[in-house]
Amino acid sequence: MKLVPAVVLLGFGSVGVGGWYKFSNLKPKTLRQYLEWQGLRLISDSESNYWAAVLDENKEVAKRLGISDSDIKGVKGWCQKHIDSENYEDLKDSASLLCVDNPRTVKARIIQLDGGTGKLISNSESEKYKVAYVFRKHIDGFHDLIGYKPAVGEDGKEVEELDKAKEAFQKWCEDSLKKSVDDTLVMNVRTLCTPKRFTTIKELIEQNGEKGSLLTETENQSELKKKYKEIQNLASWKKDKSGASSENDLKTWCTENQNKNFHEDKVFSEIYPKFRFRCLKASEASPKQVSNSLLP
Repeated sequence: MKLVPAVVLLGFGSVGVGGWYKFSNLKPKTLRQYLEWQGLRLISDSESNYWAAVLDENKEVAKRLGISDSDIKGVKGWCQKHIDSENYEDLKDSASLLCVDNPRTVKARIIQLDGGTGKLISNSESEKYKVAYVFRKHIDGFHDLIGYKPAVGEDGKEVEELDKAKEAFQKWCEDSLKKSVDDTLVMNVRTLCTPKRFTTIKELIEQNGEKGSLLTETENQSELKKKYKEIQNLASWKKDKSGASSENDLKTWCTENQNKNFHEDKVFSEIYPKFRFRCLKASEASPKQVSNSLLP
């Protein structure tokens, strides 16, 4: 057997020591380095929305550390206290959740962007869900997105079932908040699950800047008379206002219906189109104006 010279063995030993030295040098020295080497960005002191997001998403972690789920100052203080610690093995898991910009859910990302979910329709606001639904159901792909397919009647028209539609829409909004972060989903939730800025026909007319075109306004009396003559013999008008004999009956109909809520059955699909035709100056009841009200 051929012996290996002692010098060679020493050489191997030197290489081993050198390799060990290089490896130990690569290990992060502090918690800050550890997190940064994981590719994580530390949340800055001024990013209040981001601190709110980590607290909302990691309530149990914060609780174990003695931090309440609304104590942004507390979680900031914990991160600042430990971020440069060299003995961080027992800290790194909590720090990876509380001290970095790494949202896991759609809800957390929305909190980062908006400071909370207050701009979204809340769970208890059923009527706002209905209003949002009737004005967004015409958006291409909307029904597929929320997983709801309206029934179609024998006349080929959509059967309006607002309670069922609302349930599907609300479920989609609430379930989406729990899903993993996806930029498209975040955008859809922020766009579709927010309330409209109106609930009644009159509020929408005013929002569109059309109040001056209402035939119920005193200055539009001549237009009211003209409109009444135009519709007095129409079957749909006679059905809605039997016994009508003058423009005052039209004014009464407009006044009664302008305060109808869009969350009520048939208001959007039947009453609102009639209202625009009967109660606004002719130039303001164009299809273009109607379609503008359908925007998100």
